[in-house]
Amino acid sequence: MKQFVKRFICGVLLVTTVCAVAGCYKDEAKTVAEERTPTSFRAIAATNASVEDKADLMVKNMSREDKIGQLILMGLDGTTLDEPQKEMMRKYRVGGILLDNNNMESKEQLRAFTKGIRDNANIASLAPPFIAIHRERMPYRPNVMIPWVEPNIISKKGLDAVGSLATLTSIEMRDLGFNLNLGPMVNTHSFYSYTQDLDRAAQIGELITKRYAANQVFTAYQFFPGGADFTVPGMRVDVSKDALMDDDTRIFVQLIRSTAQERPMIMVNSVKVTSMDAKNPVSLSKPIITDWLRGELGFTGVVLSDDIEVGAAITGIAVGDYAVRTIKAGGDIVAVCKHSNHIKEIHTALTQAVEDGTITEAELNAAVRRIMIMKFTNNQ
Repeated sequence: MKQFVKRFICGVLLVTTVCAVAGCYKDEAKTVAEERTPTSFRAIAATNASVEDKADLMVKNMSREDKIGQLILMGLDGTTLDEPQKEMMRKYRVGGILLDNNNMESKEQLRAFTKGIRDNANIASLAPPFIAIHRERMPYRPNVMIPWVEPNIISKKGLDAVGSLATLTSIEMRDLGFNLNLGPMVNTHSFYSYTQDLDRAAQIGELITKRYAANQVFTAYQFFPGGADFTVPGMRVDVSKDALMDDDTRIFVQLIRSTAQERPMIMVNSVKVTSMDAKNPVSLSKPIITDWLRGELGFTGVVLSDDIEVGAAITGIAVGDYAVRTIKAGGDIVAVCKHSNHIKEIHTALTQAVEDGTITEAELNAAVRRIMIMKFTNNQ
């Protein structure tokens, strides 16, 4: 009996030892696997995963600060990236930069400027930033950029002329260091419209987007849902949803289907569409952005708000609160075009909103995932 007990105890000890050793090896293998999982943007971009899987992995490994910074497209002052602006980019982990005519002197200066932006992001271990301009609205500056022919004139010359201009300007934008054009204007009611013909406007929007995408420059369609001149701040559009669907919104529906592969953004601004939301401008409207644009029309890409400083001024809402409400409504990026001193207020408001649950982690991650899908598309 004693011999049996001894053997039994030895057997139990042996099994326990084997299990413990196996567990150690398992834990060690798991640790090694975790250490080998890429976490930086560059490392993830170099994998063979799909763009969507890369975005998921990036979001999983990003800090909350990095995620919040991706929601901001910031304007800069001057013609060089000075130290205070470098520090602001790094401190607030800014995901995108918007330049305009005041930032440009020559091709050489502009290349150096955009390179400085990319280098600064790289030093700070940020994802590659969007570097954007309103290409169609650039004034005549032949020493800097090819002149953009007035939209209504180029449209009358035919699709071949539009395509040629899009190819030339997208190559030039890529060469100068840009990767995002805040355009084309696909509404038919604006001074900047190409045409008043809905189908023609959709063809032009598709053509420009595909030519730009071929040269690794994204586009951003202006301005959903259309139906009026959305370049007039604070305008009210008093038409029904059905009327909009028979008007400019039909263009967006066509473009959502025909250019999904090119991953264009859609822009919204401070115009009110009272039939859809009597209280809020489009950029703050969940019924319009989340329920209609995303839910009914099936848009899965990035929604960019036009300059929120303008929207905040029109509505009387603090710029930080305006940013929070934009993201809460279903927007992904807020543009701060003129006054970089607002960045601290906006970043603080967004951070507080995430911390107190006003913007949920799920909402933040969804917005950042859409942004990362775009960024990995150009960095495969």
